[in-house]
Amino acid sequence: MPENDDLFATFTHQGLPVEPLPAAEVRRRGDRMRRRRTALVAVGSVAAVGVLVATPLALVAGGADSSRPLDPAGPGPASASSTTSTADVDWLTAVPEDLPLLDGLPEGAERYPDYTQQIVGPCGGPGFTADGALDTEDAIWTDGVEASEQRAVAVYADDAAATAAVDDLRAQLAACEQPAPRGDSIWAVEQASDLGEQSYVFVNSWYADGEQTGDAHVHQLVRVGNAVLYDNANFGGAGDPAVVDLTVEQVREDSAYVVSSMCVFAADPCAEPPARPDPVEPASVGAEIPDGFALDAGLVVDGDSEAVGPAADGDGVDLSAMCSTLRDTWPAEPVDRLAYALAGPESLRVRELATYESVERAAAVLAGVTDAASACSSVGGTRGEPVVWSLLSPADAPDDSVTFAMTMSDGGIGGAGYQLTRVGNAVLATSWGGEWSTTTVEPGADDLTAESAPVLEQVRAAFGG
Repeated sequence: MPENDDLFATFTHQGLPVEPLPAAEVRRRGDRMRRRRTALVAVGSVAAVGVLVATPLALVAGGADSSRPLDPAGPGPASASSTTSTADVDWLTAVPEDLPLLDGLPEGAERYPDYTQQIVGPCGGPGFTADGALDTEDAIWTDGVEASEQRAVAVYADDAAATAAVDDLRAQLAACEQPAPRGDSIWAVEQASDLGEQSYVFVNSWYADGEQTGDAHVHQLVRVGNAVLYDNANFGGAGDPAVVDLTVEQVREDSAYVVSSMCVFAADPCAEPPARPDPVEPASVGAEIPDGFALDAGLVVDGDSEAVGPAADGDGVDLSAMCSTLRDTWPAEPVDRLAYALAGPESLRVRELATYESVERAAAVLAGVTDAASACSSVGGTRGEPVVWSLLSPADAPDDSVTFAMTMSDGGIGGAGYQLTRVGNAVLATSWGGEWSTTTVEPGADDLTAESAPVLEQVRAAFGG
């Protein structure tokens, strides 16, 4: 495997703020995490396999019935470190060639004959070294930029030796010290786990001058018999417990089939790994915006205004300009999009139509925006102005829509109104920036609704099914 020192030495923390994310944004990140597994290969991520990209400071010099249902928890009840008498067991001493070590990892992950430690353990401790193992195998995936995952299996002489390997990580975490007030440090937190016969999961979070940076690594160790399966993956946004929970669950899901297949190492082993579950293919819907779609319907260009679009590469509705919680919630990686803008002397109207791979995905995007808009008032403005946020209910609001606005809390003039409406697997976003105020925002929302009606009819015709 290639040396990683040069790559790790050039990785620097970007100093981004750690802000809680709304629940729907956490769900969106989960969707994105799953989708990236295939999308990154298309842009050449496989060329980077063999190099694990990590966070700062991360580098260190059952039974015999294989037809039973897939059980992510493995062949027995989980425990901290309990073993029964297994003195007469003829343990498996090598990793089987058919152990599905790559299952659940992103496309482009590669398998290696020996485990190479890539990251530190709890709070920067020695980590999982696989010392004393009779045999190991390794699997690594990286996008070559920031995302990475590693999975390894280590086979020991008996279950007691494998148990000791897991318990060693538990002891390392117990010895952790609080993050230092100066410089870089790591803090580890144990996560609940009930996998295999014994499991231990923890998350390392990086700190700079006593403040959490958001960079983190999840570690999952699962013991079955005399073998330990070790997964780790880096992620961001660790200041939000919901992001941590989602990432821990994602690693659990990704490794479920491999954990089940670890039954070959049990004291009473299965003859072969359990049957692989059939994949569930998502329903496909048409997501291409029709040629000639009149996104500008109902808007009039006069001598004092300027229109841009409709265009697939045009600037769309900028929700982050309203509130920081809305950052990255829109358009959230659509399959297709179209944007239009009409700028006047004292107003700016913007429309953006985005389509998604499924109705469920479009609904999740709208839910994410709704949750984020609701959270605006508790987070504050993006530039510190005296602004107020309002969730509005226009008289003729479309079904499955959200309408909200930003105005000046001191009674001043200026602001913007927004409305997003889902139709099938499409979402239409409209915004109207201008001389809004706290007294005109509600009738303005009615006007925005009426003004959007002609284009919304086209959306229904194209994507209403």
